[in-house]
Amino acid sequence: MGIPGFFSRMTAAGYADTTKEIGRRGGRGQAHAIIDGPAFAYHVLRIAENRANSHGLAGTWIGSAASYADCALAAVRWLGELEEFGFVVDTIFFDGALPASKRATRIKRLTVLAAELDLYRRRYEKLLLSRAGEGELAEFRRSQKGLVPPFLVQAVQEALLSSRFKDVVYSCPGEADDFCVAAARKACTFHPDQHVAIFTNDSDLAVFDSGKQTRIVLLNTFETCVDDATEFATATVFWPSRIAAKIRCPDLIELAFYLSQNPSDSVAKLVSWIEPGKLPRDRAFRKFSDLYQAAVEDKLAILQRKESERQLLLGLDARVAELVDQVKTRTPLKNGSSEFDIFLPFLIDDSSKASAWRIGSFVRDVAYQILLDAGECQNAVLEHKRAGNGISTRKATSVGDSKLQSELHRLSKFFTIGSSWTLSCTAVERWRFAIIKLMVGDFMREEIWLPSPEELMLVLRGYECTYWTHVQLSAFFQSMIYSIRMLLQMMRYVDRTDGFDKNDRMPSKSKKSFKALLETLEGMPGIAEFFQPNPDMEKAVSKPEWTAQLDECLQSVDKIWKSQQSKADKKVKKPKKIYDKETGAKKLKRMATVDEQEKDRLAGNPFAALARE
Repeated sequence: MGIPGFFSRMTAAGYADTTKEIGRRGGRGQAHAIIDGPAFAYHVLRIAENRANSHGLAGTWIGSAASYADCALAAVRWLGELEEFGFVVDTIFFDGALPASKRATRIKRLTVLAAELDLYRRRYEKLLLSRAGEGELAEFRRSQKGLVPPFLVQAVQEALLSSRFKDVVYSCPGEADDFCVAAARKACTFHPDQHVAIFTNDSDLAVFDSGKQTRIVLLNTFETCVDDATEFATATVFWPSRIAAKIRCPDLIELAFYLSQNPSDSVAKLVSWIEPGKLPRDRAFRKFSDLYQAAVEDKLAILQRKESERQLLLGLDARVAELVDQVKTRTPLKNGSSEFDIFLPFLIDDSSKASAWRIGSFVRDVAYQILLDAGECQNAVLEHKRAGNGISTRKATSVGDSKLQSELHRLSKFFTIGSSWTLSCTAVERWRFAIIKLMVGDFMREEIWLPSPEELMLVLRGYECTYWTHVQLSAFFQSMIYSIRMLLQMMRYVDRTDGFDKNDRMPSKSKKSFKALLETLEGMPGIAEFFQPNPDMEKAVSKPEWTAQLDECLQSVDKIWKSQQSKADKKVKKPKKIYDKETGAKKLKRMATVDEQEKDRLAGNPFAALARE
């Protein structure tokens, strides 16, 4: 996560090679490139966004101008260009789990993101009302850039695994930083006459001792230029070993410690504090120093030697892998806690409403229970997510054996090919439609007003959102997709590891449903496919046909709701007040923008229209 201001302060002090030529097109043997996966994903997002802006594709929609598919294409293309500049792509590392020591940092970062999303929403509304000046418009564009698509890293990793670079992609049993450093040290040993380059934007990687031939190349400064001879690439470069030699130290840990503790002091002043051969003795320094040892060579060797282990970890997103690691080692992220933590991806939703992660919670509860049962753990799982302009925590509901069996059977039946797919459309569209049906069914559980078929069409087609009402609906859809994805990944891991220790806790009936559901979910499209708009989708199925199917979804939920209300009325003499979980109001009110044609449906069901702005 880096030391704030490290690179800028070191550059200002003259410890960096700025706009350094790092390779020419057609060159050979420039260096072995080791790539920090998460930083690389953010880099290609900016490339994709700049390309979209240059083509005039960035309009008034909410969020990034680049799609997941754009980022996936940019990632593979950029690595190909890097090879053309003479680099050998050695390894690309993605996080599999962050250390417990960074739990507080993540909570802080999540809080900051929530506040930024709320600020963006208010700026967007002001912009739509034509009350924003030129300066405010520029501020709005800057805040828009801070809204990173929630599944960006997963989408880029999936793209690389489907490309010719698939054999050098790793998901680490830990943080990517440590493995980048271990791989750099290994490359220095095996290729003593060649340079090694770690591509990143994370200043932590400049603090480690990564080998004498290793340089740190800042991704956000990478540019291609042309002179009279040929095309070449430039970037800002740090040589940790050379800088350490200048300040007469074995590494940069002591200087980095002073920089983190004294953000207002100059680098020159802090260098004067260093006494060669004498390290600070205080506890704070020892704790800081321990973070930069990167003793993961053995783990890296196992990953590179055992293909089955590499593939097992590549089947898990970072947050899922982190939860799996806690269950497997019985080590919660918080010291002294008996509960496991999972930080859900930061969805771009309406910050004035409850988090969209309320949708799909029952699916995630099933996933957690499968994982906990396999690991023979009784611990609870805590979900951390955005709430308003802050964060909130939900304790996952425990799912007993009988309920687990019924939920597995229900989901297995729901996703069975032939019963849910009734239209002759593409496989991705069928999956979208199935997820929408599951999402709408969850609306009743969470007491959320039902949208109209026309609003669901926007989600089904994957079109950009220009109203916060549609943003919230799209976020509900994303929440349900990712909940199913989490279920798939945990089921797959348990299945491939034979329930960790080959225990036999799951009843035979549940096992049958488990296998059937896992087999079906293995066919889920990737992130980029799921969210890529399809302008040709009406060629196979017309808009009226889709609308009729979506309306049927809403009617089926409406009938179930009425049936349950009828049973509740017979049991309760006095009618209970219905609270809207979105607003906290005592009655669910129809908003002014609902047109008159919806009156009959609204009268019969207070959940019959999604809350509008």
